Amino acid sequence: MNLEMGGKDPFIVCADVAADVGVAARGGAWAAYLNAGQVCTSAERFYVAREVYDDFVSEFVDYTRSLRVGDPLDDSTDLGPMVSAPQRAKVEAQLEAAVGAGAEVLVGGDRGGFERGHFLAPTVVTGAPDSTALLREETFGPVAPIVPVDSLDEAIRLANGTRFGLGANVYTRDLETAVRCMREIRAGTVWINDPLTDNDAGPFGGMKQSGFGRELGQEGLEAFQETKHVHIETKIGLKDWWYPYGPGDAGPASGAGA
Repeated sequence: MNLEMGGKDPFIVCADVAADVGVAARGGAWAAYLNAGQVCTSAERFYVAREVYDDFVSEFVDYTRSLRVGDPLDDSTDLGPMVSAPQRAKVEAQLEAAVGAGAEVLVGGDRGGFERGHFLAPTVVTGAPDSTALLREETFGPVAPIVPVDSLDEAIRLANGTRFGLGANVYTRDLETAVRCMREIRAGTVWINDPLTDNDAGPFGGMKQSGFGRELGQEGLEAFQETKHVHIETKIGLKDWWYPYGPGDAGPASGAGA
């Protein structure tokens, strides 16, 4: 049995990607806004090393402003509407609560100028307290809250700090950092420098309350099998570990199978 229960995926940007912070920002926007943020593995929490935080936020905001919201059947559209009014209302409620707790919306947060349809413009938020639903509960909408961190230890602690564990993203140039994140982040998939890239050969599934079991890969094929164990003894006879316990003659067939 497999259950995939959604997530609250973290996106970590390390200080060593300073030269590629623009690439990391565009990768983050892709991970946050793909399908209007309605992907189970959408990046929903950004933890950015303080050394590159300002540059990352600036690049992220500028790129977000360039994205086109509109008819999803139009090839020039980057983001279409959300799936329903109730889902949009849930996301708007998270935004409103975060702003009420001191967060700031740097771009987006409105309906993109559309009166019809369940549109929500791609949104960047800073200053959201860790206790807000925007950083604790699944959002499933085009919102990117960005948080500065002072160390990789802090980033991993915050990444693991929710009940979810579906996916995670990391941008780093350092192999040891990548391996550490791979080992310590409690998520079923960890993407390093390549967010939300599918691989049918790789098993997919969650940890913690993001579910159990795996799809795809060898593990996914095994989920469709009903394994049977068969034990065969080629010689029929009594076994000397059967009753009665203790030394003595076990019977006429004692020693069978030796």
